[in-house]
Amino acid sequence: MAETPAQNAAAPAKKKNLLIIIVIAVVALLAIGGGAVFLLTGKPAAEQQAEGEEAAAAEEEEEAKPPVYEKLETFTVNLADQESYLQVEISLKVADAKVQEKIKQHMPEVRDALLRLLSSKTAEELMTAEGKQALAEEVRKEVNRVIGAKKSKGVKEVLFTSFIVQ
Repeated sequence: MAETPAQNAAAPAKKKNLLIIIVIAVVALLAIGGGAVFLLTGKPAAEQQAEGEEAAAAEEEEEAKPPVYEKLETFTVNLADQESYLQVEISLKVADAKVQEKIKQHMPEVRDALLRLLSSKTAEELMTAEGKQALAEEVRKEVNRVIGAKKSKGVKEVLFTSFIVQ
């Protein structure tokens, strides 16, 4: 059976139509995907990038400021296990001088809260690096609670300058 010239011309036309349909489907999928991203994030990519740049600029500005520290008096407490004691010196890295002044104004409350926190710990809890890190985070939260500050506006970091468990 021999093919006629009309049948030969129809085969490439079908392939061309199929290619057009595939291209249209891919473009439609990309448009749907972009719309889904926009709806789920609530912001276009350009706006998200601008926010990221603003956050980076704020971080650089903060790094340009010299750090502010408040050194607390030495704490010596009996630990909860009744067999050990803890002697620790703490320095607080704070957001700014206003926070430092606020800590000074509330020092009796800060010391009371920290004495209660420190004396609730056992020697076993404090012997590991993870235990010390957890204690530092608890101290940060406790001081921020006492002075009524959030992390970014209050105590940013707790530094142990001396730490003795005996």
